[in-house]
Amino acid sequence: MSYSLLSSRQPILDKMVFFCAVIQTGSFREAAIQQGISPAAGSRWVKELEDVLSVELVKRSTRQLVATQAGQLLYDQFSPLLPDINNLCEEVQNLAEKQQGEIRLSSTPLFARQYLTKIVAEYMEMYPKVNFRIFIEAGEFDPLLIDFAFRASGSFEDQPKPDSLLVRRRLLQEPLYLCASPNYLAEHGMPENPNQLSEHRCLYAQTLLGGNRWSFEINGKQEIVIIRDTLECDNSEMLLDLALGHAGIAYLPHSLVNQKLKSGELLHILPTYQCATFDIDLYYRPRAPMPERCNSFKQYLFERVNSLSA
Repeated sequence: MSYSLLSSRQPILDKMVFFCAVIQTGSFREAAIQQGISPAAGSRWVKELEDVLSVELVKRSTRQLVATQAGQLLYDQFSPLLPDINNLCEEVQNLAEKQQGEIRLSSTPLFARQYLTKIVAEYMEMYPKVNFRIFIEAGEFDPLLIDFAFRASGSFEDQPKPDSLLVRRRLLQEPLYLCASPNYLAEHGMPENPNQLSEHRCLYAQTLLGGNRWSFEINGKQEIVIIRDTLECDNSEMLLDLALGHAGIAYLPHSLVNQKLKSGELLHILPTYQCATFDIDLYYRPRAPMPERCNSFKQYLFERVNSLSA
């Protein structure tokens, strides 16, 4: 019976994949968006699948949809096969010499502006059949929906990193500077030690340096300061603009503030203390084999980040 179903003119596998998406999302509309078809077409697919299998799979109402016993059986048995089917398709794609398909990236705003935009543009020029979908964000991401994620963090070299099932590769590392505008410091005073930062307006990113816990080191001794909860923003360029606008003291990477420090628009605070480093890491899930378009882009990414940062 299964042979006759698979050899029929009905695209039964596509319909079964869509049916699983309906059960997983609990919505025809969400499943249709996920699968890239219209809700009307998706509803018709499930009805046609029911006709082919001669059994009701979904009980519909205006408020909810529920899988029937047969529908639940189909979902329980078929949905675990989807990752293997997807991996098989990607493995077959790897046999093609030409790169094609979509690469999904999640990046912090600063890395996207300084590096990723140029690198992606170059790669699209070299491989016109490779498409990109880029999400500019600084927080958590779903590794099942993203091929590569770029995240910033601040740390000392001996600080342990959290365990993760994802592969983590260091892309960049540069010093962080504590800085503020001359106008702000003239009005509020220049801090002479880290503890005095608690008396100042401080600008920070929750994803960097543990949020409002700033760490400093001098003569091998580490000092941690809990700063006032003044302003939080996970966009380093906006924090720079706020610092230039005399809003407070910011903790920002070298590449962003170097010219402002040279011009005197910002002043370096506590220069005798060792601050944390600003790290950009690449995260991706281990896949064997990795699709050729992703593997090749990863290698090109490392080469271009090294050359651009130099």
